Formats: sequence, structure tokens, C-alpha cells
Amino acid sequence: MIFDYDVIIVGAGPGGSTAARFCAKAGLKTLLVEKERLPRYKPCGGCLSIKTAHLLGFDLSPVIENTIYGAKFTYCLKDPFFIQTKDPIAFLVMRDRFDQFLINKALEDGIELLEGERVTRVEEKPNGVEVELAKGEKFYCRYLIGADGAESIVAKSLSLSSQKNDENGIAIECEIPFDLSIHFPQKELQFVHLDFGRIPNGYGWVFPKKEWISIGIGGMFRETKKINPRQYFNDFHKGLDYLPEGKTGKVMGHLLPSFYDEKQKVSHGKILLVGDAAHLMDPLQGEGIYYAVRSGMLAAEAVMEWKREGVAPSDFYQQTVYYDICGNLKWALTFSRFVFRFTKLAYRTLKRYPDLGEFYLQVLEGKETYQGFVTKVKERMKDLLRGRLSEKIKEAMSRT
Repeated sequence: MIFDYDVIIVGAGPGGSTAARFCAKAGLKTLLVEKERLPRYKPCGGCLSIKTAHLLGFDLSPVIENTIYGAKFTYCLKDPFFIQTKDPIAFLVMRDRFDQFLINKALEDGIELLEGERVTRVEEKPNGVEVELAKGEKFYCRYLIGADGAESIVAKSLSLSSQKNDENGIAIECEIPFDLSIHFPQKELQFVHLDFGRIPNGYGWVFPKKEWISIGIGGMFRETKKINPRQYFNDFHKGLDYLPEGKTGKVMGHLLPSFYDEKQKVSHGKILLVGDAAHLMDPLQGEGIYYAVRSGMLAAEAVMEWKREGVAPSDFYQQTVYYDICGNLKWALTFSRFVFRFTKLAYRTLKRYPDLGEFYLQVLEGKETYQGFVTKVKERMKDLLRGRLSEKIKEAMSRT
């Protein structure tokens, strides 16, 4: 087999562009394939945690829409409380500009980019991988990285997309332009707003950006035929009193391919999956950008390890993802099951003990782990309930 590339990456989101950048910097001949013409709009809240910014390691100021210093929490849009810090906890971006920025960084490091071309099939061969485009053109590479999102063609080609699709969620969001008709509270312009209690197994959110307000809902809707996610979005939207009636933007939805098991498969043979394609998403927040970037780095490292030491990338990558990402996400999964089963109790606990909110911000910064956070929540809950945790609560907070 004659190889066209050492590595082909399918999907030019944050995970794909990061993997491509690191591969190219290591001297690997790298092709990044994107089905859309760039820059392209991506339905996403566009909230970057501080640990994501630190992980990327370069100046993001050209694409930052807003710097966030706190969070407003509500329960069914009532009973608000705030957590505020002196230092930033997140940055807000528009995904079309942010993703293009990361792609440009990868181009500077020597990748080749093929845009507006859809991959329809991948097939592992004895010595490499065959990649076929919609127009019939084929490329051959030593290794393939699938970063093509929740409905990954690469994952389907590996039969890895069958992994518990009932655990997928749905997010619906829109961008509304700021104008004089919107009376957004000035004191909340540098806060994200998270609302619990109205969305089954999820929450509503408001992210104020420079020229837009991003509004959305997300949840792990396991019985989508019995509920209408769009109706939950409409109700949440109408409940925001600073928006005039009828004020909306283009409403779009997308899947939330949540993490579901610490041993879930993220690779097979010469093919590695990153980000949403690998179900590497925080099951509590629905946050996926950090895990896309981190898994993209780990995938590139696995391919580089093959080049240096002849180590099989699939095994190396599966192991590093397990220790570097899944260990933390399994605790996030535990906590999400508790929160979505006992939402009002979780809200009362967070409001009663502000130190929990501060500790959670440290989780977002990467200074603390979900395991440590869950331990603290258990302690505070015992105090709130005077030492009595019901069997149902214990079960919901159990690791198993």
C-alpha cells in the first residue's frame, strides 16, 4: 500500500484541529478533512472553561466574546443565588470564529486542509486505513483519527457507534442579537445563568456574548417520543423576562453524546476516536470542548508514540484516555445521576453551602477533581439532612 498521509483526521472541530496540529508539529504528513465549507456555524453555547484555555496554551483574545467571573443559579427561574470570583472562570466564544482560529493555528504548523468534502466510508486494511469521500476519491493513511462529532461516520464504520445510544441527550439553542429591545441586567453581563428544575435530566442556560445572547436547554432525554424538547426550550425562552415576546433567533438542535462508562471503547486497530465521536463529554454539564481538545492531544501523542517506539497507537490511546479522562468523568456521571434524580435537594444543598460552588469552580479550572467534589457534597448533604441519607440518595450517589 502506498500511503498518501501518515495521519488523516476527519472533522475540523476543536478535537480534530488540535490532533492535526500536534501531528504536524511532530513531522507527520497530516490531512484534516472537514465536510463543511469554513468557517461554518456550529450550534453550541461556546463556553470555554479556564482549564480549556490553559490546555490550548496560546492567546485566545482575538476570538473571546466575553470573560465570565461568576454564575447565576435559579430553580425554575426562581430562588436565585450567585457565585462570583475575582478571577475569570470561563470565556465565551462563537464557535465559527473559534474553530477557524484553531484551524489556522494547525495550518501554520503545516497540516493540509480539505474542506467541503464528506467522508462516507473508512476501512481498516492490513497495513493502514482507506478513506473514501462522497465523490469517490480515496486516500490511504497509516492511522486515522475520527473527530467527526456525535453522529460520527468513523465510529459507525467501526461499529463503535452502537454504544448505548439511549444515553445520548439533546441540546437546543439559539443566538439572539443584543439590541435596545433587550433589557438584559447589566450586573449579570459577566455571569453565566444556569437554571435547574424545568428540564428533565438537564438544565437551561444563558450565555451573554459581545453582540449575541446564547440561550439553550440540554438534557439526557431518554424517552424522546414521550416528550417535546422544543417545548421545553420555548417555555424556558418565554420565562426570561428581559426578552420581548417573539424575540428569537434561528433555533437549532444537536445530539449530546454523553460519557457513559469508564471502559467505553475509543479506539480500534489503526483508528482512534476523539471528542464527541468518542462520547467524551461531561454528563453533568454537557461540556465537550475541553475533552475534545484533550483527547485530540492524546490521540496525536499515541500516533507519535508509534513513530518513536513502534507502540500500537490504539492500545496506548485507550489506556491514556482511561487514566487521563475517564477516571474523572465516571465521578461526573455519578454526580449527574444524583442531581437529575434529586434536583431540588441538590439545588438546596448548593445554595445552602457556598463553599460547594467555589469548590466546583475549582473543578472547572482543573485544580480539583469530580471525586473530591462528590465527597464534599455528601458531607454537606449529611449536615443538611441531619446525618440521615435515605437509601435512594445513597444509591444515586453510589459509584456503581
